[in-house]
Amino acid sequence: MFQKFITLEWHRFFRSSYWQKSLILNILLGLFALYMLASFLIIGLAIYPMLKEKVPDKDPFILINRFLIYVFLIDLIIRYFLQNLPKLSVKPFFVLPIKRSQITHYLLRKSAVSFFNFLPMTFFVPFSIMLILNDYNVFGVLMWLLAILAIVLSNNYLNILINKNNRIFLFVLILLVLIYASQYFGWFDLTTVFGPVFYVFYQYPVSVIMAIAIFSFLYYLAYKTLKQQLYLDFLSDKKQFASDDGLSWLDRFGKKSIFLRNDIRLIRRNKRPRMVFIMSFVMLLYGLMFFKNPVVMNKMPVMLIFVVLFITGIFTLNFGQFIPAWDSSYYNFFMSQNFKYREYLEAKWLMMTIMTILLFILSTPYVYFGSNILLLLLVGTFFNLGFTSYLVLLFGAYNRKPIDLNKSAMLNYQGTSAVQFLMVFIIMFVPMLIYGLANHFWGFNVAISIIFIIGVLGLLFKKPIMNFIEKKYVTNKYKTISAFNKN
Repeated sequence: MFQKFITLEWHRFFRSSYWQKSLILNILLGLFALYMLASFLIIGLAIYPMLKEKVPDKDPFILINRFLIYVFLIDLIIRYFLQNLPKLSVKPFFVLPIKRSQITHYLLRKSAVSFFNFLPMTFFVPFSIMLILNDYNVFGVLMWLLAILAIVLSNNYLNILINKNNRIFLFVLILLVLIYASQYFGWFDLTTVFGPVFYVFYQYPVSVIMAIAIFSFLYYLAYKTLKQQLYLDFLSDKKQFASDDGLSWLDRFGKKSIFLRNDIRLIRRNKRPRMVFIMSFVMLLYGLMFFKNPVVMNKMPVMLIFVVLFITGIFTLNFGQFIPAWDSSYYNFFMSQNFKYREYLEAKWLMMTIMTILLFILSTPYVYFGSNILLLLLVGTFFNLGFTSYLVLLFGAYNRKPIDLNKSAMLNYQGTSAVQFLMVFIIMFVPMLIYGLANHFWGFNVAISIIFIIGVLGLLFKKPIMNFIEKKYVTNKYKTISAFNKN
């Protein structure tokens, strides 16, 4: 049965229109994957002698074990953003004499054959070979490697559970931040605690049973979770009642509330827009890379305007660039309803405005680095409100590639075209050019004043700007509908 599943998946993959249309992109991604595997292989072979040379008084094996806790936590977070959940078109199998348990086991085993499982092993396997060549106990190293493989696979199945419950992801993310903060500020060194925990798999090989038991338990939980969800909606006896999802407060926005509710539910229920929303808050930390850097602050002031526009406008940029593609699966339904296009666009603009203001409020602690940073953040917020938000809406009128909402947001180029690249270039580099030239000739105050005035003028002339954008959407309406239907 598993062989038949694999055969069907193989045919589905190579016969799909997406594979044929994106052949060049798939080849480039394949080359990138080979590059990453080769890089990890080289690092795995080189890290032992490198550590032996740089830190001759410490055992490289013990050093690696100390930092494995970071490796696995970061691996889990990367999986959450990049790794897609195991999927199979199950509807045809419901009319066949195939047990749901067989389908579920196939999905889980399929997910084990993932690039995200091969990648870490291309580091750990050559590293283990180097340990054996340097006279470490062979059986102990092999049992340690087996335990590492079990932990990598445990992350694979834990990722499935996390994707079904965002609270687990937030817990892992907060845990990683706390561990890093405790290490950075010298509160507590967790690596000294977890180093011996991983090293025990080498010292006492029988302890590998613990890693295998954890892996088996997580596999069982993932199996139960997927099996419970493996049914057709119309075969379910569950009764569902209408609910406002706690969004009744949006009624104050009038007819726009319909589209605001839809966008909020879109973010709640679908992986890709949810990732865009979460990453908007994660990227608030982006400023720490620049505001603490004296080279940027003193010699590269033009980078500051890029950073503040990025921090306060990341949601507008990431969410807005795929308008109206977010609604591509039901765009025909939208266009057949009795509403004005302006209401749809106003709701999108309001959504981006609320998020931009919220991100500015959350970024105000950067005043710690100086009042000029807070001033730049304020200027960047007005620029995003009065320029970026309109530009992404305007370019959306020419966006005709649909989006699969359940795919990951990271390294996912579905729905992306030259329109997005041109838009990002204008949004990021045009204000940098204006700010850089004004700062060079007239100084900081004039430079930020120009950026601020552009944003304010955009807000003051909102009505004619939105009228122009609305006309573009109406003109391209049927072209967009046709494009979404073809894909």
